[in-house]
Amino acid sequence: MYSDLPDNLNDRIQELESELHELKQLLGTKSTLLQHLLQNSKKDTLFSVIDTKFNLIEINDKRLNQIGKKRSDILGKKCYKVFYGLNEECKECTARKTIKHKKANRFLKSYNHNGTIKFVEKLITPIVNSIGEIERLTIESEDITGYYQLIDKVGQRDVFFRNIFESSGDAYFIHDEKGKILEFGSQLPVLLGYTEEEFKHLSVNDIDDPINSKEFEKRLRDFKEGNSLLFETDIVKKSGGRIPVELSANLIPLQDHRIYFIALRNLEKRRKAEEDLRKSEKTFRTLVENAPDLIMRFDREFKHLFVNSASIPVLGIEPENFIGKTHEDLGFPHDLCEFWEQEMQKVFDSSKARTVEFVLPADGKDYYFEWQLIPEFESDGETVTLMAIARDITKSKLNEIALKEAIQTKDKFFSIIAHDLKNPFNVMIPILGILKEELHNMSKENLREMVDLISSSVKQEYNLLESLLEWSRAQSGKIKLEPKYIDLKKIAETNINLHKAKAQEKNISIQFYSNGNNQVLADEYMISTVIRNLISNALKFTHNNGEIKIGVESNQSEIQFYVQDNGVGISPKNQKKLFRIDTNFNCAGTCEEVGTGIGLILCKEFIEQNKGKIKVNSQIGEGSKFIFTLPV
Repeated sequence: MYSDLPDNLNDRIQELESELHELKQLLGTKSTLLQHLLQNSKKDTLFSVIDTKFNLIEINDKRLNQIGKKRSDILGKKCYKVFYGLNEECKECTARKTIKHKKANRFLKSYNHNGTIKFVEKLITPIVNSIGEIERLTIESEDITGYYQLIDKVGQRDVFFRNIFESSGDAYFIHDEKGKILEFGSQLPVLLGYTEEEFKHLSVNDIDDPINSKEFEKRLRDFKEGNSLLFETDIVKKSGGRIPVELSANLIPLQDHRIYFIALRNLEKRRKAEEDLRKSEKTFRTLVENAPDLIMRFDREFKHLFVNSASIPVLGIEPENFIGKTHEDLGFPHDLCEFWEQEMQKVFDSSKARTVEFVLPADGKDYYFEWQLIPEFESDGETVTLMAIARDITKSKLNEIALKEAIQTKDKFFSIIAHDLKNPFNVMIPILGILKEELHNMSKENLREMVDLISSSVKQEYNLLESLLEWSRAQSGKIKLEPKYIDLKKIAETNINLHKAKAQEKNISIQFYSNGNNQVLADEYMISTVIRNLISNALKFTHNNGEIKIGVESNQSEIQFYVQDNGVGISPKNQKKLFRIDTNFNCAGTCEEVGTGIGLILCKEFIEQNKGKIKVNSQIGEGSKFIFTLPV
């Protein structure tokens, strides 16, 4: 076979049989990356992916059929439990060695299957992220029993081996201890840009990259620790360019000689695929991890397979605490867990996406979510996992609810106002009719009485329209907030003087009290309007000879202004109707004074615009005390 080797080489071919066929298997397996490479793996290759904690992440159909289990039953389980039925890590775990040394590990394994010896070649390859950390491991297994059985039937072993190597698709060569190339496959010269005649005169040093390659002498020393080496390097083309390869070297001892079988696998496509996948994964992870939405992945047992970082601000739970657990395991409300599982089961059963809404109580509040459930399909069309995207729609939902309530409230308010606007006309129209018919026959006293009724109705209508105008200006934003330091005592005294005539008419005394600090930062027009309304109401519902107290009290954080009367008072039921647009509570005063009911609504809006609060304390027959507070 080789002209410059000892004559007895052919006598030793029998001894090389197992080693050469073992090397053949090193050429036949190609590395893959996750789902992208899983789909492009050889049909006869048994392929799976695990993470660094030995959890099974993916598996191809060939491997799945071999172990006879459903994908949904094994994803997320420990590999040693799934493949070997063990409850703890294998004693001679090759995956552990791969993680420790951060490099691929190829080995042969034989086992007894129903009385027949089977031979399997395995390749464990680490996949690292952008910062050099191992994220997962791919495991390729190939049954090579057929090769061993075929060899026994072939007499021309030299031709048989050469045909195998030439058909493997990988380049190979054999060199001696000095690096002289003794034999090579036809692919290698083509790969490096040489003719076969040119390549016959080369040595290992001519094609080794002096920078990236393992030194030749070191390579020989490493063989003392074992009969094979596996590493990645670059080889040099005739043009000077470099080609990344996976180099598998095996020592073949021949009496007093040592020769080395070298298999080279071109990694250009794999490197590009790895880089493309790494970029794709980086882009996807960046998008997912920075998404404001909560993104989760579930298996058929409703256990979490993936959760993005949005779980921290949304739920206050670290993403890793979800993995392998159901919502029930995490302590979410039972009724919600049932709802979520029912909705997910519908997607698993129908293989159709769904969008539902749910409310999640937390910290004493209700949070509204829109939940998109998206099925993820296997090659056979079965839905084994699903992606769930939860979007917080609390703000929009609350705005929607508030808008509906506002529309309903204003509709009710306008119906009340329409009724109040019509009432004075119900009084005036009949009176005007009587006047038209009986004016010449009426006494002065009757005429004065009817004119007083008309005057009262007109005033009532005018006051209502004036209040409505003021309220509409406030609603439309035409009354702009212009805060400045104002003196509540001066504003109160001004409004007391405006109502002096009414107070004298009912012989009501008005007293003002202050503890000294009357200054507050607020809009003068709005606060004056509030005080004017409160004094007017107090005079209206206080009996003749009654008393009204007006005062200012302050502390470090707020100033309190109050108007207190000893009039008719307000029942607890009617107190709830005050300051509300949808009730418009009003009643006649002690001298049958009429009101619109809009004044207190306006007071509440003006006080709240100035960051204050307004309330009432009242008892029937004892009077009322209206209080508003403003921040200092």
